[in-house]
Amino acid sequence: MRAQTFTAKVIHLIPYDGIGGVERAALSMGSVASDDVDFHVETLLPPSAAFKPWIEWNPLYYLFTTLRLWRSRPTLLIVSLWRAYAIGIAVKLLRPGTRLVVFLHFPTHVHRLDRWLTWCAARLALQVWADSSQTLASRLPGLTAGKGRVISFVMERVAPLVNAGNAAVQPAFIFWGRIHPQKGLRRAIALFAAVHAQWPAARFVVIGPDGGDLAAVRQCVDERGLLGTVDFLGGMDFAGIQRAAGKASFYLQTSELEGMAMSVVEAMQLGLVPVVTPVGEIGQYCRSGHNAVIVNDDAAAIREVCQLLRSDACYQTLRANAMATWRDKPLYKDDVLQACRDVLQRGGH
Repeated sequence: MRAQTFTAKVIHLIPYDGIGGVERAALSMGSVASDDVDFHVETLLPPSAAFKPWIEWNPLYYLFTTLRLWRSRPTLLIVSLWRAYAIGIAVKLLRPGTRLVVFLHFPTHVHRLDRWLTWCAARLALQVWADSSQTLASRLPGLTAGKGRVISFVMERVAPLVNAGNAAVQPAFIFWGRIHPQKGLRRAIALFAAVHAQWPAARFVVIGPDGGDLAAVRQCVDERGLLGTVDFLGGMDFAGIQRAAGKASFYLQTSELEGMAMSVVEAMQLGLVPVVTPVGEIGQYCRSGHNAVIVNDDAAAIREVCQLLRSDACYQTLRANAMATWRDKPLYKDDVLQACRDVLQRGGH
């Protein structure tokens, strides 16, 4: 007689179905049903809750989600971001046998409540996952010893753009992501303006929804006389982003804070040379003069970009190295499933 295999119910709880890197990564998993793992992604709040406090703070959503998870009896519950951490704590206290994993996606706490919930949930968790080693070290110093794990955020194998490695370098820049103060787009506009002063044909395409900074960024463009050279295309799916990126040579992102920075990973796979600040994990996988232009000193970064614009051979070397950086890295889906199996095989709760 064939032995029966135990199928563990795994639920990954995220706050809502949004367009950020956390949500995109989680939802890229879809539902996975195998002999040993039944994996689903669930949300705490409806999509309309994003940036709407009267919905985000409605206690009924938290109560109903807690009861739903308590009744569904997941073997393993993964919680991302502080709102979901609150649910993870409640479910763990109601059902102590639930195996809990806290998933960190950002190197700093957003406020005191986030700090407290993160600490409490991590104390109750069997493992703490993160998008980068820096996130683990900065968010929970000392607490993750023996149970911290970095998850790959390569969501899929992204084929290089058709012109990757063939088209000559152009003063064409692109960014995609939320237009939020943390992304540092006003600094990016200043860098672009300096390049544009030397290369009047330069163009900058900005893709993404307003995360609270769009008006200020547009004003910055206007004040620098860049109307007509910076295009705001709004939110797009990745297919649309790829089409727009086909005309670009550089990916420009001067974030103040980041975790893994999935858009930078995607851009490098597409064959764009990143011009980026070394924040979060970016400083680990982007290396100046090898596969990226690192923005520490703005004037130095501008000089380096202009040098690349004058030397197609140097640009193509960085471009090839950028694409090669992610060629053999594990996919997010595979890494998460393996991490789930490792947690499930461990003893204890």
